[in-house]
Amino acid sequence: MSLANYYIPLKKAVDDYLREQELTIADIVKVMDADKEGIAESLRKRCAISFSTERRLLEKLTSKQLNYLIFVIQAFYIINIPGMYKGLIIYPKRDLVVAGEKVTEEGLRQILKALELPSID
Repeated sequence: MSLANYYIPLKKAVDDYLREQELTIADIVKVMDADKEGIAESLRKRCAISFSTERRLLEKLTSKQLNYLIFVIQAFYIINIPGMYKGLIIYPKRDLVVAGEKVTEEGLRQILKALELPSID
């Protein structure tokens, strides 16, 4: 059995979860904060990032993209301690993106790339 049989890409896990719950990204983000300062506060609670990284995120991503990112971080990395989805290890792996209880700057970059969102570099 190859390693691919043990891993699931983050975007595939998110898409499958939303499909199973009969939700769309639009459904998720419409109940979240549209105000960029509220979004920034939510990011600070979940991510150990510098002020400059936070500002780049707020400049490069729309409110919808930011809320999608926050949802994914919360659901697939913060509360999902095992880092698994349906018995498969989510990639990027939790231990590569989370330190303590927050996503690291490098982890954030990996999540953005996995979700095909704009880079902050």
